[in-house]
Amino acid sequence: MKKAVMIAQLANLLAHISADPAVSRDAIFAALARLLAAPAPANSCLLPGTVGEAIQTLAHELGLASAPGDSTGNLAVEIGDPAAPLDLLITAHMDRPCFRVRNLAESTLYPLCAIRVPGDGYCCEAVALRCVDENVTISASGNLRFDARQGDYRITFETGAGEMRAGDTVMMQTTPRLRDALVIGTGLDNAVGVLLALLSARALQEYAADAIADRRILFAFTDQEEGPPVGLFGQGALRLAHSLEAPRLGFMNIDGHNVDEAAGHILGLGASHAFVSGDGRGSVVPLDYQEMAERLAGAVNRERPGTVRLNYSYVSRSDDMLLAAWSRCLGLSGVIVANAHTTEETAALDDIVSAAHWIPAFIRQTL
Repeated sequence: MKKAVMIAQLANLLAHISADPAVSRDAIFAALARLLAAPAPANSCLLPGTVGEAIQTLAHELGLASAPGDSTGNLAVEIGDPAAPLDLLITAHMDRPCFRVRNLAESTLYPLCAIRVPGDGYCCEAVALRCVDENVTISASGNLRFDARQGDYRITFETGAGEMRAGDTVMMQTTPRLRDALVIGTGLDNAVGVLLALLSARALQEYAADAIADRRILFAFTDQEEGPPVGLFGQGALRLAHSLEAPRLGFMNIDGHNVDEAAGHILGLGASHAFVSGDGRGSVVPLDYQEMAERLAGAVNRERPGTVRLNYSYVSRSDDMLLAAWSRCLGLSGVIVANAHTTEETAALDDIVSAAHWIPAFIRQTL
């Protein structure tokens, strides 16, 4: 009987999500376009004019109450019983790859993020940002150029309009486009994760109210996740951990996952749910939660074929690295994103729709 009830509850939840206009292809692309249009500079995502504003507006439209930003530089949406102890933390980072001016006379930059551009040379659209009267504004637009030099890159900003100054932050920027059901742009890592967290909070609040009535679930949008390979990933997540009680169950991270053609992890196969990050340098999901995800994936895929693919392959290190030193990681979810840290980042729209079904189902089962 217990299994039959679980199957019925799962089917009901998935059916309601499928019928939700917010989870339609058109609505998801429109929401992503709004998030991607907003600057997301490192450690500044809550300033006026940045992606934090876009997230709060979108949360309100989805019927969610977002908490004001605090001294940690992070943003949050909470569902369930606000008086209960924290049961579960869901994280998705707001910031995107950024660069700072190294030599203004030569227009050279240094990265605040891992560089993963294709080939020895790469050129893409970019903007320079600065804070003016407490608002983040675009100070210049132009092209970001990468030229390989002795195992490293010489990074320059070619100004097309406006003026770049010392202290400006430079970001890749392009208008997202939809081609053959693929979303292509820059910043899908991790605008997709942010949107999935919002949609999951909405689904649980609207369609699984009984399951969360006496639970407290926090969806946190963290800043300064991006870091160089030799630096510290997830600094905003670390500040978050210092400000919170450890959740009773643990945390779940939502982020883009890497393409791995050899392992069959490619675009178009549904949500990606993983158990180890960074080839063991990040989080390791407890075996009982791995078993739970494996059982649940079978049930979800029977109800809605092709919803999720279990990912035993390489998943990038993210906020999970530092959060895992504080609380248990119960799952690493998201979608496959190709061409990370370029203006050709690509995700399958149907994968995002599938993940918007899978993640609330996983969270409900965790509770």
